[in-house]
Amino acid sequence: MNTFNFLFDKRILCLVVLLCALTFSVSGQDQKIADSLAKIYHEGKLPDTAKLELLRQLSFNEVSDLNLSLSYAEELIKLAAKEGNDKYMFHGYFQKGNKKRILGNYPEALDAYLKSADVAEKTKVSERIGSAYGAIADVYAKTSNFSNAMLYYRKAIITLRNSPDSLSLAADILNAGEAFRNNKNYDSALLYFKESENIFKHLDYSVGKAYAIGNMGMVYASAGNNNLAEKNINEAISVLESSKDYGPICEYLISMCEIYQKNSENQKALDYAQRSLTLAEKYNLKEQISIANLKLSGLYEKSSEPYLALNHYKDYIIYRDSIRNVDSVQKMGNLIKNFEVAQKQSEVNLLNRQKNLQRALLIAAVFVLVIILVLVVILFRNNRQKQKAFMLLSKAKTITEEQRDQTNKALEKLKRTQAHLIQSEKMASLGQLTAGIAHEIQNPLNFVTNFSEVNTELITELREENKKGNVDAVNTISEELLKNEEKISHHGKRADAIVKGMLEHSRTHAPEKKLTDINALTAEYFRLSYHGLRAKDKSFNAEMQTDFDPQAGEINIVPQELGRVILNLVNNAFYAVSARNKEAPEDFRPVVTVSTKRKNEQLLISVKDNGIGMPAHVKEKIFQPFFTTKDPGLGTGLGLSISYDIVKSHGGEIKVESELGVGSEFTIILPFDPD
Repeated sequence: MNTFNFLFDKRILCLVVLLCALTFSVSGQDQKIADSLAKIYHEGKLPDTAKLELLRQLSFNEVSDLNLSLSYAEELIKLAAKEGNDKYMFHGYFQKGNKKRILGNYPEALDAYLKSADVAEKTKVSERIGSAYGAIADVYAKTSNFSNAMLYYRKAIITLRNSPDSLSLAADILNAGEAFRNNKNYDSALLYFKESENIFKHLDYSVGKAYAIGNMGMVYASAGNNNLAEKNINEAISVLESSKDYGPICEYLISMCEIYQKNSENQKALDYAQRSLTLAEKYNLKEQISIANLKLSGLYEKSSEPYLALNHYKDYIIYRDSIRNVDSVQKMGNLIKNFEVAQKQSEVNLLNRQKNLQRALLIAAVFVLVIILVLVVILFRNNRQKQKAFMLLSKAKTITEEQRDQTNKALEKLKRTQAHLIQSEKMASLGQLTAGIAHEIQNPLNFVTNFSEVNTELITELREENKKGNVDAVNTISEELLKNEEKISHHGKRADAIVKGMLEHSRTHAPEKKLTDINALTAEYFRLSYHGLRAKDKSFNAEMQTDFDPQAGEINIVPQELGRVILNLVNNAFYAVSARNKEAPEDFRPVVTVSTKRKNEQLLISVKDNGIGMPAHVKEKIFQPFFTTKDPGLGTGLGLSISYDIVKSHGGEIKVESELGVGSEFTIILPFDPD
């Protein structure tokens, strides 16, 4: 063994020992650890087994550069997929969700957390499942969806109470308390914060304990107990500053600002709010930037510098809307002007419509007069041949009616055939959806079964306690039965909603358009397509990638119809990569990428694959009815034709780019305000 190999192996051994020590510790995020591991990461090539744990630690402990931390998480996902390691795949998606959430990209954060939950359920490790549920709840809490947030917090806490991972349990209890605080349920919030503090204290986790203490301080501030609030918040800030955890520090600084504002110490309040904004802007914490700007706007509004209040309110609007994925609003100074311009434009449009209507009526009247005049002339000239013409006309009428009847019969037959073919294609897509929906519906059904079994046991206990005459026990068990019945009803309704959605997909009547979150719709049908194909062919596998534009927002569409289009394009993409995978070399990785992008007043939905591709003469025919390149029995040739008609009915178009042996990309282009 030469000297280099000896030193390299020795460094790997030290790394493994260090990573093992970190894995079994209960310390929180630590930038110093990230800095130390980054040096090892950038030196030489490491074995994949050691690199997986190294990337996990880096993505967790890197807190000063969120984009760098996100890149570590994404590299961890790719390496874990290559190695087929579900444990590290879970950590990769989980950390990706954490960074996306902190950066304010909630749709992509939720997508990553859902993927981490899927992987966690495969591993059947309760602490991972509970952590994923808690993270999903965090996203709902951040978007003010309190009911869904508490549903997932309760699921996470129930799962983690049976797990040895007390740290994850404490974190979810803490976050549930924060949801109660945001909903102004301060008593419940304090109970949750105190319970999490006790767990963190038992684990000797100073950062977690600081979170709990700081959050209790914010509750005290809201309740008007300023002295206790200031004590708790200052104690939390001192701990978190040492670990460079700036997100909660920004929130605690705003709470300090509110304390001084209530005491009419406006300058100190301004100092704390400005300190929070500076820190949030330095680390691109969008939610904290929005909160600090709103607070500064309110403080400056009462000062001698109202123009600063306006500037901060503009910044608040910009960051608030970027977090909530809505269209950015124009500057406040232009609002009145734009309103007046819109009013004037409406008046002009109304006058133009009236003039156009008058012009059309005049043209129609002239046209009718001309026709009448021509008819009078013709009738006058042909009066002598009236009888003969009448007989010829009657004969021609009879022939015309017979031809019309034959034509109508043929047309009705054609319509029935067309409707049957379209319904067959629609039901075929429903069949593909069913397998994916089965995956989605299994979870509520499991809950119904579990709670039903628990109720059976409780009824047995109730009978025994009733025989003993133990009234308190009977009342307690009765309350538990009632709660379980409510949960059974909730999950039964959830399963019923999924089934109703599937039935809605199969109906033949024309559904109404409604505002729809295009990122959520695209992600749902992308996931359902993959699960449906996996249910048919267990050997099928492909990498799913998404790139959703946070500005995509909501669009007025028929969600079931556009969902069919997305499903058809994604199914075709999976078919293409699967076909190429059968002939490609071993290092070929089938990849299907779905993305959305807002471009001016248009919305672009793209489905891209690295499959077999198409030659030019095939690409020209793909939207023709009954044209298909699939083997007999695998396609009707109606999918793309119907998809094309659906997009056209929404005022949009479909474009395709393809290269034989390289791949294809289909792009749906929709106007943001279709008629």
